[in-house]
Amino acid sequence: MTQIVDHIAILVDDLDLAEEWYTSQLNAAVSFKDSKYIRIKVQNTNIALIDKKHYPYAHIGILVDDVNNLPADGLRVEHRDGTIGVYVEDPFGNYLEYIWYSDQQKEVFVKDG
Repeated sequence: MTQIVDHIAILVDDLDLAEEWYTSQLNAAVSFKDSKYIRIKVQNTNIALIDKKHYPYAHIGILVDDVNNLPADGLRVEHRDGTIGVYVEDPFGNYLEYIWYSDQQKEVFVKDG
C-alpha cells in the first residue's frame, strides 16, 4: 500500500486573512479556493487553510492509493468533492486524515512538484 503526505490542514477563523498571511509569509500560490477552504502550494507541499466552522480537525493528510486501503476505524467522511477521508486520532489528540482521490480528482488535487 502506497502512502504519501498529501497535505497539512490548519484551522482558521478568517479565510481571507489566512490566505493573505500564509501566501505572503510562505511566498505560496493558491491552487484551490472555495468558501470553506483554500489550498496553497509551497514548493512540493500542500497546505489546506480550513474554515473551522466546516471541518472537524486540524490534521496531516495521508494519500492512499486505493479506497480499499482506508482504515476501517476512525471517522469516515465523504467530502462534497467526492474524496473520501478517514480521520484517526493518535494517542496525543492529533489527527491523521487518510484520504483517497478518484482518478479525476487526482488531476485537480495531486500534482507533481
